[in-house]
Amino acid sequence: MDNHELLKKYRSTSLAFIQAAGEIKPSSFNVAKEGEWSPAFVIHHIADAELQFGVRYANALAEDNPPIIPFDEEKFPSALQYQNRSVEASLNAMTSLHAMNYEILKNASDSDWSRISSHPERGELTLFEVVSLGTNHTEGHIAQLKNSVI
Repeated sequence: MDNHELLKKYRSTSLAFIQAAGEIKPSSFNVAKEGEWSPAFVIHHIADAELQFGVRYANALAEDNPPIIPFDEEKFPSALQYQNRSVEASLNAMTSLHAMNYEILKNASDSDWSRISSHPERGELTLFEVVSLGTNHTEGHIAQLKNSVI
């Protein structure tokens, strides 16, 4: 896969997530299967992830070998009070952040996709690899979102 194909996948994956979220009835947002995240939690998580990955993309393009700060997805729901957040606000943020990140990545040059960032656990990663991780992360949560609806 080249950077153009990855960019298409990034776009289509995020739009598929947003579409899946839009198909959930509001009355189902906060109903969770035992031991699982509710649809609302999945939506908040992906909105937060789009923000986190967007910072990584921007830093990779603007800085020389920037550090990547990992986030612990198990801590975010309580620390960021998912139970008190608006699904509408998270979906709007996800939509807007994705559109902005897509514009930034769409304008990256072919050589920009090789820019390096440093992850404390994974080591050096190219922008291409960071975008792949973000895209695969969202893709993995589409099925979780669809399966979370009771």
